[in-house]
Amino acid sequence: MKGRLYVVATPIGNLKDITLRAIETLQGVDIIIAENRTHSLKLLSHLGIKKHIITINSYNEERKLKEIIGHMKQGKDCALMTSAGTPCISDPGARVVRACHEFGIDVMAVPGPSAPISALSVSGLFVDRFLFYGFLPQKKGKKIKIMTELSLLPYPVVFFESPRRLLETLICVREGFGERFVVVLKEMTKIYEGITRGNITEVIEYFEYQDIKGEYVIIVNGRER
Repeated sequence: MKGRLYVVATPIGNLKDITLRAIETLQGVDIIIAENRTHSLKLLSHLGIKKHIITINSYNEERKLKEIIGHMKQGKDCALMTSAGTPCISDPGARVVRACHEFGIDVMAVPGPSAPISALSVSGLFVDRFLFYGFLPQKKGKKIKIMTELSLLPYPVVFFESPRRLLETLICVREGFGERFVVVLKEMTKIYEGITRGNITEVIEYFEYQDIKGEYVIIVNGRER
């Protein structure tokens, strides 16, 4: 009998946000497929769980498929987890999930924390529809080109950004989208969590005087009809 693949959402910051089902799943599987061994061990140690870990990333995921699928063909259950949040969303894992479907291996979702959904829920924007873009290209010209195209959408767009590129990306938002209302969320569910809301120029002026650290989610409001 073949094993199963469980796609397990894990906390995006506060370790208390893990679900009871996620804990039970991680306790019950034979192998954990993780994006980052160090991050995963921190959570697993917190939960008192010791498992064999296979590390995957965007460079080795294809190469590790044979090993991973082989374990499940032998009847071993595996849990796929990312460093934080829901796997396969701007993170590796999609190749593993697709391979399981192709080999007739059951794939089960164990839902939980998600940075884009959490950010939208506290943004104060109308988000019955939205576009999640994730990480942008590093080159300024490509960023502005993408944002100019997205500026036509009538609903919010969600981006991820690192601290060292945040200010540059906000300036690109102004160039690509124009003077839009934006929401910037810092270090969600962590100690230094924060939300900054306002027109893009106001937000840029605010961050020009800040010591920018941590991880950020940027939400740009949609074009007014």
